[in-house]
Amino acid sequence: MKCENHLRCVIKCALDLNCFDMDVYLELLKRGQATVDELAETFKKDKSTVYKSLQTLLEKGIVTREYRILRSGGYKYIYKPAPFEKFKETVSSSINQWIKSLEAFLNSLEGYAEDRIIQTIEMGR
Repeated sequence: MKCENHLRCVIKCALDLNCFDMDVYLELLKRGQATVDELAETFKKDKSTVYKSLQTLLEKGIVTREYRILRSGGYKYIYKPAPFEKFKETVSSSINQWIKSLEAFLNSLEGYAEDRIIQTIEMGR
């Protein structure tokens, strides 16, 4: 799925996620919970690809996991989206940090000649 929805792209960028990470997160929201196996089947992807996205989402704090002990022995992780308040807080915090960084960057450009401003922005400083 392409990331064309502007709100989706803002969230993706704010959390430094790729489009597949967002797909996995949205699928967890729809389901409420899922295992790596279930998500791999849904997306027709290798389990390692799904696991990598889930690890990213865990690191960002927008997904939680718990383990269930299997009757046959061993255990299985169940992944769930974090409560919406946590998601909202994480996205808001990231966007606020962006704003502070952007303001500092723009302030650092004051007094530069126009060609120097263009060069600095093009280089990504």
